[in-house]
Amino acid sequence: MELNMKDNLGIKDAMTYNVITANTDTNISDIAAIMTEHNISSVVIEDQKVEGIVTSNNIISKVVSKNISPQDITADMVMDKFISVNPETSLIEASSLMIKNNCKVLLVIDDNQQLKGILTLTDIVRVSPELIELFVEETNIDNFVDKEYSSESDERLEEGVCEKCGVYGQLENNNGQYLCQECIDDKLSEE
Repeated sequence: MELNMKDNLGIKDAMTYNVITANTDTNISDIAAIMTEHNISSVVIEDQKVEGIVTSNNIISKVVSKNISPQDITADMVMDKFISVNPETSLIEASSLMIKNNCKVLLVIDDNQQLKGILTLTDIVRVSPELIELFVEETNIDNFVDKEYSSESDERLEEGVCEKCGVYGQLENNNGQYLCQECIDDKLSEE
């Protein structure tokens, strides 16, 4: 597959430098509040060193779906192991690592094991939208579509990148464009 990359972009061109962190003993209710306050979907768990990552999916699958009170659960009980890359890694390498490990977030950690940033799928697509082709080709999107899925009967997608604002989330087909609900609402208010 041939990609026209802009000057071989690296992680440093796309990553978020100001990473929001919490400790292993922070309760999930507080982590959810942090996510809401900063409009993020993951928090890095760090005590003396990086311990893991808590994502909104962790909270939903390990706490909410089991009807457990988030005040009774701490980050160390639900955090996932993390996948890290060096700050000098290229975006193509980072994208391939995400695909290989079926993850949407990579932690950027230097040779001294210091957290330098976080790289999300949204970050990659924002600076290099052509890499979405790599994700589609490598993940063989047909594997994610239910065989009985019909675009005529259900035009809602599980997740993806909004074609208007570039934010990753829930999408809906709106006149041939896949948009997040906020962009659909904005479009309707403009009409």
